[in-house]
Formats: sequence, structure tokens, C-alpha cells
Amino acid sequence: MSMTDKSSKPARAAGAKTEQKDEMMTAELIVAPIGELVTPAVDRGPARRRQMHEILRIPNAAIAVADGRIIFVGSADAISSSVRTDSNTKFVDARNRVVSPGLVDPHTHVLFAGNRANEFVMRCQGKSYSEIAAAGGGIVASMSATRTASRAQLTDLARVRLSRMLQHGTTTAEIKTGYGLDLHSELNMFESIYDLASQESIDVVPTFMPAHAFPPGKDRCEYVDQIVTDMLPQARQISQRRGKENGHPCVNAFVDVFCDQGYFSLADTKRIFDAARDNGFGLKVHADEFANLGATTLAAQYGATSCDHLLNISQTEIDLLSQSQTVAVLLPGTSFYLNLDAHAPARKMIDAGVAVALGSDFNPGSCHIFSLPIILALACLHLKMTPEEALTALTLNAAFAIGLGDTVGMLREGYQADITIYDVSTLEEIPYNIGWNPVVSVIKRGALVVA
Repeated sequence: MSMTDKSSKPARAAGAKTEQKDEMMTAELIVAPIGELVTPAVDRGPARRRQMHEILRIPNAAIAVADGRIIFVGSADAISSSVRTDSNTKFVDARNRVVSPGLVDPHTHVLFAGNRANEFVMRCQGKSYSEIAAAGGGIVASMSATRTASRAQLTDLARVRLSRMLQHGTTTAEIKTGYGLDLHSELNMFESIYDLASQESIDVVPTFMPAHAFPPGKDRCEYVDQIVTDMLPQARQISQRRGKENGHPCVNAFVDVFCDQGYFSLADTKRIFDAARDNGFGLKVHADEFANLGATTLAAQYGATSCDHLLNISQTEIDLLSQSQTVAVLLPGTSFYLNLDAHAPARKMIDAGVAVALGSDFNPGSCHIFSLPIILALACLHLKMTPEEALTALTLNAAFAIGLGDTVGMLREGYQADITIYDVSTLEEIPYNIGWNPVVSVIKRGALVVA
């Protein structure tokens, strides 16, 4: 059935209450009236094939929230018979506006010091990613500034970036280490991610990624040995110590590997995957960005939560992913920022049944874009995704790409009350209006954090 229902009935697929109950809950916050509510609506995620496009769209809608959770989604005409209000209930007027689940960014490199604006100039002159890296740029160029920054300095820099992301509708974000490239600096970055998780409105999912590049002068085998025998066990101790503190539980922690030409080999990746799994981490991989080394196949075999980039994925691997629970995280901002002719084959993946998500890949060099509304537009323009598919990929499927799909990514009863409100009247106007931020309000865990 098409989920573009324009009726005034509450939406069963979105968990709305459809019958009167003796004990109605009291709403702490109500968003109503809503011009157009848009949300993925699947019984079991992540969404695949037509499910990505067949989102729920409800005009004249309402959402009620209590205890940080959604308790009603449906028609504004039905909310008064479904929930109670009292003198403490807060109201948010979203008439003539689009309301979606809070946006989820499953792939960021927010934590770094310094910048690489000089590389942008080199890229404008036609230099490739590999040529810039060979000239001393790339990931290693961010290493020196990041190593010399204190944990507090790194945290403060990232806090400013997260604030900008929140203002553009992002309510949950994954953050990776990977610019320290030695034991002390990588663990320092990992601690900083947990500092951010305990302090920020955005929910943060930590990823430990010392396998981002090889530090200059370090023997390849020696560095992989250090990751496996020293870094991962100590990162596990940090994760266990800090994983459930200060009201922002970070129970999902991942390890990521950049498996590509000039970076970590398939054998390196397999060894790091084995050690990461032994240390209790979920698995992610940067795969097929520049060359296909077989990392996507490895990710599916290991049951990795996601594999990311995938510009050079094969049809065989697309078919393999379609039969797996591994989410494909596509990063159109990176191929755009790098001036690449080719982009990830999103249409082939979606049509084959792959669970496709989108992320920003915000980082200091190859994609300095943090705005998910812009990523949504680039997905439509360059990946040939519909606005509905792109929304699903930036909400529900992105949540599954970081292990949170059962609690965030949909406007559904029982889900966390993460809500983004846009100053446009239809979903299609979000990608249409590139160049200005359409987000006017953000609600996180039922609290109005951007207004």
C-alpha cells in the first residue's frame, strides 16, 4: 500500500492510538498542527527496496511526547481524544511546516585539530586525493595538529561542529577517532568522544579508528600489531568504563578500518576485525572508495554493522549485501567534494534490496560538509535517489547503521522523541532549496534544543 495517505485518521503504521483508552497519558510536549509529517514507517527495519520510498506522509498532523518518548503520532484532529494535557504541557506550532524524525549521521570525522584549506585549492587545480596525499596532505596532514591538541581542546573544537550540525537537524551522530595514529593520541580522541557524549544535546556513538592511515615512518606490520595488541584492549577499557555515564549511554561502540588501495589491506582488515570482535566492538569498514579489495565481502561475512563509501562495489557484492544485515552507508558529499565523475551506485543497491543509508563524512579534507539537508540534496542529484528514499536513508537506515534503529529514526509511538522541523511546506522543498538551512527547530528527547 502507498503510504502517502492524506486521510484524517491516525496512522496505525506510525504507532498512533486508534481507540480510546481508559488511562490516557499526559503529554509533556505537543507538536501541532503540523503541515506535513514525514517518516519512514516499517514494521521491521532497516527499510529496503520500495519501503525506502513509501514513507508515511500525514497532513495536519500532531505528535505528543512524554518522558522523552513519542506517545502519539497521527491527525491533529484526533490528539485531544488520545492524550491529556495539563498546565505544564508545552506546545510547538508547526503549521505549514514539514516535520521529520531527527536526522542521523552515521559517518563523521568531527574530531580533529587544524584545517586543510590548502588542499581545497590543490583540488581546484585538478589534483587528486592520491596526489594530495603523496605530497604530504590527506589524513596524515591532520595528524600533527591533532596530536599536539589537548583532550579539552579537541572536545571544544568538536563541540562547535556538533552545535552547527544540531542547528541543521542532526540529532544523533557517530564520531570516529583516526587523526592521532599513535596509542596516546587515539586513546585521547576516544576519551574526547565520550566527553562529548556526556555533554552534548546530540546523541553520540563512538568509533575507534586508529586504522585510518599509516603514520609516517612506522612499519606497516608493526603498526597493525600495535592496533591489535595495545590499542584495542585499552580502547575496550575506556568503552567499558565510560559507556553508560551521565545520562547519555554509549552502549554501541565500533571499530572502523580504511581498507583501500594505499591504506589497509584485506589481510590487515581481517586481523583488526578479529581483534575488534574479541574486544567486544561492533564492526565498520571504509570500503571500495578508490579500489575494490574485497572489503565489502569481508564486511558481510563478518556481519559488520555497516560498510561505507562503496563507489567501486561489484554487482556480486551488491547481491551479497542485499542478503545481509550490513547497511551500506553512502557518502555523496565526498564524491562531490573530491570532484569525482563517479558516485556510489545507489539505484542498483536500492533496487537489489540493499539497506542503504546516507552520511556526511564530515572531515577536515575530503568532505568539509556537515549539513545533512545538503547531503539529502546531493543524494537526489548525484545518486538519483528520490527525496523519500534519501529521508529514509538519513533517518531509520542511518540509525540501523550505528545500531540504534530500534529506538531512533522514525516518528512512531515508543521511539525516542527526536524531531526536526523545517521552514518548508513539503518534503521535496528540502533538497530543492540548496543554499540555506531549512531547519527552524529541533527537539531532542522531548526537549526543544533549537528554536
